[in-house]
Amino acid sequence: MANKVKVEVGGASYVIATQESEDYVLSLGVELDEMISGIREKNESISNMEALVLCCFNYMDAYRKSEESSDNMRSQVTEYLEDAARARIELDEAKREIERLKNRLEHQDAAR
Repeated sequence: MANKVKVEVGGASYVIATQESEDYVLSLGVELDEMISGIREKNESISNMEALVLCCFNYMDAYRKSEESSDNMRSQVTEYLEDAARARIELDEAKREIERLKNRLEHQDAAR
């Protein structure tokens, strides 16, 4: 069931239907309102809509960069897992070789 949370951003009230908690949505509203206020303080002639568009660009930029970062991290994890799998195979092969050499040595000792 969706929560309906009333948020005030840039002097306007919005009702947000969400599955998230009220506190979470309110915190997003506060953050967005602060960002808009900061933009408008730097340029008093800018409208709320223009400030919102700049906020959207900022968030889209951050989102894309975090997606790229996540993709890079997934790629690195995949490489590490592949390296670990190769190392495991090499370890298993080394253990088999050690076991083979032990058996060979035991047969040579028994033959003496």
